[in-house]
Amino acid sequence: MICATFRYVLFLLTALVFLTASSNQLDSPLLDAGKREQPATYELILEKETSNGVVVTKKKTETVWAVEDFWKKYRNWEVVDQNQGQIILRKPYENH
Repeated sequence: MICATFRYVLFLLTALVFLTASSNQLDSPLLDAGKREQPATYELILEKETSNGVVVTKKKTETVWAVEDFWKKYRNWEVVDQNQGQIILRKPYENH
C-alpha cells in the first residue's frame, strides 16, 4: 500500500514539474526572439500649404516598422490629428 501511494505521489510530482516546465517554455522570450513583430499600417493624410495659402492634400498608406524612423521622416511636419489608424500631418509654407 505504501509503495503504491509513493508511486502515485511521485507520478503527481513528475506531472507537476513537466507541466510547469512546459508552460514556462511557452512564455519564454527566447522563443519569440526569432519572430518579427508586424509593422503598423496607417492612412497618412499630408496637408501641404502653398505660398498662396492653398492647402494641397495627399493621402497615402504608410507602413511603419519603427516609430523613430517614421517621426524622423516627418520631422518638419506638424501633427493635426492622430488616432489608431490615421495620422494627419500639415506642413506650413515656411517649412518647405
